[in-house]
Amino acid sequence: MTLPKIPAAQVEPREDVVVVGSGFSGLNTALHLARGGRKVVILDAEEIGHGCSTRNGGQVSSEIKPDLVGLAARFGETRAMEILRTGVEAHRHLRNFVADEGIDCNYSVCGHFIGAHREDRLQGLEAFGALQRKIGIEAEMVPAARVCDYVSSPQFRGGLHLPDWASVHPGRLLAGLVRLCLEEGIRFVPHCRASAIEDRGDYMSLMAGQVRVRADHLVMGTDGYTDGASKWMRRRVVSLASVVMATVPMDRAEVTRLYPRASMIYDTRLNVTYHRPSPDGDRVVMGTVVPVDTKNLRTCLPRARDNMLRVFPQLAGVPLGHVWSGWVGATFSHLPHVGVKGRMGYAIGYNGTGVAMTSFLGQALARKLLGQPGGETGLDGLEFETRPFFHGQTWYRRPVLALHDVKDRLPSRGATIG
Repeated sequence: MTLPKIPAAQVEPREDVVVVGSGFSGLNTALHLARGGRKVVILDAEEIGHGCSTRNGGQVSSEIKPDLVGLAARFGETRAMEILRTGVEAHRHLRNFVADEGIDCNYSVCGHFIGAHREDRLQGLEAFGALQRKIGIEAEMVPAARVCDYVSSPQFRGGLHLPDWASVHPGRLLAGLVRLCLEEGIRFVPHCRASAIEDRGDYMSLMAGQVRVRADHLVMGTDGYTDGASKWMRRRVVSLASVVMATVPMDRAEVTRLYPRASMIYDTRLNVTYHRPSPDGDRVVMGTVVPVDTKNLRTCLPRARDNMLRVFPQLAGVPLGHVWSGWVGATFSHLPHVGVKGRMGYAIGYNGTGVAMTSFLGQALARKLLGQPGGETGLDGLEFETRPFFHGQTWYRRPVLALHDVKDRLPSRGATIG
């Protein structure tokens, strides 16, 4: 990823809008705020674009994690369908946005294939496919004999093909957003950690590095990198990690044999493995959920590599060229959240479906803060849940992954795909 040249800038003691986080959420919200006349500065504790926006697999879908049954039980079927259709609207929005703004990010309607890692997971895929068709998304069940049309792997017992789902190069998408923000006069201040965020009623107070800042509004765009800067937000976002591997460059014909349609591929595990050919078509890029020590990725490599070879035994002799990890923001409702609390706006908690949703919710949040029409979404007004005694602790990660490993080996849990 090569970013446009970013001029040096600093945060001032008085600011109009401070956006915390320079990933997709922060950039999209900042862009539309600036186009609405606000003066915006973006802070990031690391380099610009350091987080999961540039560390994901580039999957673009219309998926909302909870299913219709679960959502209808909580909200009623009418509201449940509004929530689910928000995913469809988000994907449509991203597709149009990339085209309209001329962002060269390898957007491709490649289709996604979800493969059943056990035969009894096909029931869940059938239910998921029926739900997609109900909200207007084409979905086709694929028998075991036709899995090879999508992926050359011995792992799957059949699957589900979603031909309208897509892919991007996430780094190039982020670079395009940075370019648009710079054109609108937005300032970027990297290596500037926000802390001590407080809503004082008629302004937001925060520390930006060593500078005490008073801002008219503040936007939280931190997702899986949410820390204790806002105590209220830290109680509501759970950080989950996965590791992503890319092989060394391979013969493109060999990669094509693995991915005949260049589709995105997933399995039905709770500890999911997801993969694709690289946008340039000469590598396998694979993410997998394993216990991760982000300060020492070598500790997770043996298991991550085993997961790669489980999918493609053919890669036994192909070395890895790159390995990285990133934090995904999850919520207790398994739904993204967008809203304004006092003078703080947020679009956050994408549960692994953020590439399209961040574009849509970033624009919606900006319109809410600007008081403009068109900021309404199917996610508005949802309770942003927390849990007793939760303050961002991380001890739960390894036990939860271990429990998921057990469940992934057990017979089907019904109409679910993991």
